[in-house]
Amino acid sequence: MNIYHLKYFIDAARLGSVSQSAQLNFVSHSAVSQAIKSLETFFDVSLIYHAKRKFQLTPQGEQCLAEGQTILQLLQDTKESIQSNQKDIRGQLRLIAPQSLIVDSLYKTFALYKKKYPLVKLNLKTGPAAQVRSVITSSDADVGLLVEDGKTAIYNAIPINSGHFILISKTKKFDMKNSKIIVTSKDKLEVHNLAKTYKAQYKKEMMIDMEVMSWGVIKKLVETNHGVGFVPDYCVSKELEAGQLHQIKDLPNLHKYEVKAIWQKEKRLHPNALAFIELLKENQV
Repeated sequence: MNIYHLKYFIDAARLGSVSQSAQLNFVSHSAVSQAIKSLETFFDVSLIYHAKRKFQLTPQGEQCLAEGQTILQLLQDTKESIQSNQKDIRGQLRLIAPQSLIVDSLYKTFALYKKKYPLVKLNLKTGPAAQVRSVITSSDADVGLLVEDGKTAIYNAIPINSGHFILISKTKKFDMKNSKIIVTSKDKLEVHNLAKTYKAQYKKEMMIDMEVMSWGVIKKLVETNHGVGFVPDYCVSKELEAGQLHQIKDLPNLHKYEVKAIWQKEKRLHPNALAFIELLKENQV
């Protein structure tokens, strides 16, 4: 039995799936199954009900999950404490952020961070805001970066930067009153606010062309002349500066956003994550 066996079991128990644990830890399905068997041999108990098709913990499995999580957290805290007492920052930084934030803003900070802290190994995951929150909740990343969506109150959070959602098009002039708009989802707060502003100005309901759950894809659609898109300004700053895209300013005071770094409420921020955030704030996303 080793510590990875415990990690694979805990992830399988949290996710209710051997396959998802294997995917999360980049190992085979059989590796997770063997890890659970090794734990059962070590503790001399059954941790799951093997006769059932559904993954379900026995009472002993529930106890192993609860106490195993404490063990893993103590090991992680000990590791961080030991590493923080070294002269050089080392170890790893596990970070998750939306793809658009990484591609359009964070890549410069990654390069600076690697140059300044060459002994730190970056472990980077991408996903939408909901996945960022999920990964932080499950302790599978040290820090998450996202555009505030009103659902971060249960986390510790540090503001990094702010800006506005804007309307963009391929051409300088666009007839907004008679145009359909590409948005992420009509249920999003920023889209709801846009619709209210649109109706107040044009006395008619806003027309949605497409709902595309990726700001990067919306940008690409507008670049290929598919109409008007609604995205945060950081997502298109380079294209606006180069004149490849243009901001439509017909509608005033559109939704303001804030980029935040989040981590679990009951934890202190990982030293490597703190170093990254400090560097990020110095070089503003």
